[in-house]
Amino acid sequence: MESLFKPPPEVLAFLAFKKYIYLQTLFVLSMFRCLVDVKSERQLALASLVLTAMGLFALFGLSFFEIYSGPIRQFSLWWSRLADGAGMMMAASVPLAIAAIRLHRRYRWLDGLHAVLLITLIALWGMIM
Repeated sequence: MESLFKPPPEVLAFLAFKKYIYLQTLFVLSMFRCLVDVKSERQLALASLVLTAMGLFALFGLSFFEIYSGPIRQFSLWWSRLADGAGMMMAASVPLAIAAIRLHRRYRWLDGLHAVLLITLIALWGMIM
């Protein structure tokens, strides 16, 4: 019974990281990429920004706007629970990762920060599986 009331630290770290760090940081990175990139990379950053905003709404917006039933709530719950909560974040990261492939980019450190976030998410997710 002790393990029921004391979850492993990696589970607590994954929950805190996916809810309070990952999406907020990805939102800021995507917004900055929308401002500094050109054409197709800007569109990919915008796609990542929209998916991240959908994730933030699913995590925090439902209770803020007191949405307790209906199709928006059902979709938000499905979106936030996709692949144990990490699928939503992976889907939001894919467009930004595709945009990072371009060879001559400005602000390469943003891609590095995104890679560190993504690797941390995958490592924590792998620990609890």
